[in-house]
Amino acid sequence: MTDESVLHALRTALDADPKNGALWQHYATLLVGAERVDDAIAALRTAGEIESCRDAVSKQLIPLLRETGQLSEALLRAEALLAKEPDSEVQAELDQIKAAQGQGEASREPLLASVTPDTSTPEDWASQFDWGELRVTLDDVAGLKEVKRQLQLRIIAPFTQPEIYQAFGRDAGGGILLYGPPGCGKTYIARATAGELKARFVSISIHEIVDKYWGESEKLIHALFEDARKNSPTVLFFDEFDALGATRGRGESQFWKTLVDQLLQEMDGVDGGNRDVLMFAATNTPWNVDSAFRRPGRFDRVLFVAPPDKEARNAILERHTRKLPGGAAIELDKIVAGTELYTGADLVDLCRRATEHALERSLESGNVSDVIQTDFDAALAAAQSTSLEWLATARNFARYSNEGGQYDELTKFLKDAGRW
Repeated sequence: MTDESVLHALRTALDADPKNGALWQHYATLLVGAERVDDAIAALRTAGEIESCRDAVSKQLIPLLRETGQLSEALLRAEALLAKEPDSEVQAELDQIKAAQGQGEASREPLLASVTPDTSTPEDWASQFDWGELRVTLDDVAGLKEVKRQLQLRIIAPFTQPEIYQAFGRDAGGGILLYGPPGCGKTYIARATAGELKARFVSISIHEIVDKYWGESEKLIHALFEDARKNSPTVLFFDEFDALGATRGRGESQFWKTLVDQLLQEMDGVDGGNRDVLMFAATNTPWNVDSAFRRPGRFDRVLFVAPPDKEARNAILERHTRKLPGGAAIELDKIVAGTELYTGADLVDLCRRATEHALERSLESGNVSDVIQTDFDAALAAAQSTSLEWLATARNFARYSNEGGQYDELTKFLKDAGRW
């Protein structure tokens, strides 16, 4: 096992020298040794943005992707490397990837049957992701005032007051790309927008298209959009969008090009067919999303979904603590002050950890025991924000890859938080 202090020291060195590709690779190797494979993959993807070591990083990344089941990206990277020059190790990896995909193809029918009783056509498959009309609204979203203002201006108002927008030559529809650390509520915001409009909410992970239904992806993307157009207004939400919207330079396979082109064509629509279809996408890695998806009419607005501020943290904690036995007596000020940069998911987990102490007392006594302040103090002492790693990586892109100002919101947040 790798000493965590060594990893911390390397991370600090990378913050000071983010263009050091060899150091990123070494850091990733040690992360694998520490059994932090997901972090290693994230580190290598960051290193892959450095031109001088891109191919070496991709070669190191391919087996990790294969071992973790991310076969689509592994295939694309392997094909791209072999297109440049023969390599026996990469070829061996490619053979293993195709073999794994073959096994997945052989078992696809049972997998489809387990998802839904009837998915005999792409249209049936598309309908399974419909969450219907939702009662969640933006009032239920804690904090994120600027994000909600932008959604009101660009998405909600064109539907509720169309005559005003038409006077300015503007129509309803369009797309929003949400990015930020995991656990900050990107999906919840999209759901709340659907609730504001009393619209259907259709949510799908891109991996549902790319990995599980290899070879039928273009049909399924078309079916999703056709279903949304026939049952509008619909909020069509793509999670983990970087899995499909990744920079096309990552790979040269015809499959990848066809898939991306199909999605772009559906987003553009025909004769205003997408007018009542709102497109949301969420990603933790906006720097991996092809700029073609951010042109007007597609995801033309990119919004940073930050960790909750002080006011929002208080609202989230209050919402969850008040449901607990004795929760009304918990003083939240200290907890709020000690949870800066915690995500919404971190705060929910903190409450869960605090209840474990009360649960243990309850089991010992046979009576329900209240959650007390010291339970939260102990839970807080053992917790930390899960957003810190993401913010450190994002800072490098905000500093060195902010052409066109796409990361201005992130830059401001980092500076205000003292993380710049």
